[in-house]
Amino acid sequence: MISPADAVRRLDVDAPEEPSEWVQPDRFQRVRNRLRGNHQLVAGLLLLAVFVVIGVTAALRFGAGLGTLLIDPTLGRLTPPLGPSYRHPFGVMAVLGIDILSALVQATPIDLALVGGSTILAALLGIFLGSYAALAGGAVDAVVTGVSDLLVGVPPFFFVMVLFLGLQPFLYAASWLPLFGFLFALVLLPYHARPVRARALEVTGEPYVEAARASGASPVRLLFRHVMPNATSPVLAQVPVDIYNFLFVLTAFPFLACFGGGANGFFALLSPLPTQVYPEWGYLLAEGACAGWSPLASLNAWWMYAFPAAVVVAFGIAVALACDGLETYLSGHRPAT
Repeated sequence: MISPADAVRRLDVDAPEEPSEWVQPDRFQRVRNRLRGNHQLVAGLLLLAVFVVIGVTAALRFGAGLGTLLIDPTLGRLTPPLGPSYRHPFGVMAVLGIDILSALVQATPIDLALVGGSTILAALLGIFLGSYAALAGGAVDAVVTGVSDLLVGVPPFFFVMVLFLGLQPFLYAASWLPLFGFLFALVLLPYHARPVRARALEVTGEPYVEAARASGASPVRLLFRHVMPNATSPVLAQVPVDIYNFLFVLTAFPFLACFGGGANGFFALLSPLPTQVYPEWGYLLAEGACAGWSPLASLNAWWMYAFPAAVVVAFGIAVALACDGLETYLSGHRPAT
């Protein structure tokens, strides 16, 4: 016969244990908690995913002819130029006879690779150099800071053009655009390294960094585990600005070429585009502004520059939303809903 005390004791043993409120959530749960309510990051990533899908589709569709715009002289001779219609939803670019929608789609993989590669390279190098200079101190910090201050004093537009024109004669035209993207990343590097260094100096004084250093963590672990991940916020604020600057430079040369001698003029020779008719967002925006705008009627053929400008703005908004949301995610704070 079981006594009441034994029955209670057996029930306590057989009963499932209550989950502890101090159980550490797994990694997936922590990520989900951070993403919950982060509408900026979700919206930015979705918009960027749309651009990536369009870019991959265009690369598969055009293949080897990706760098050659499809020109229809018959459409180019139409007067007045053909506006948005069922067959040409974004209209046709006058003179050249280019379907604007097809051209923007064809330019998407080129601009994603060029602008994305340049800004990501500048951001990664800036995070590494700024964080390493703050952690190492001494001569390393003095050199990185001094070189960054010196380069920041030179306007990036002219600096990248001087470097590009110095190397351009020694390379084939197909290498001009990748070279320009690489040089632009180097020119933008100080604009990332300087603010990252300032932020990294604050991070190195935090208690958790001091505790990791006292526990015997190596400088490499301190750099990659503690300093760099917590010093990226200035870069996330700078990346959208860099993208717009890059696209502005690519737009400036074709636009100035419209008023400076055309395809054989001075500004056309400075352009990093391998050909005078190239599927690139900046070129399409410049050509649309030149051919579709006039001082007498500012809405004349508005579609030639309105749709390329809308694509550039949409891409910039997507990057800005993704960067703001990523900063919120990395900070570990749940945004207000």
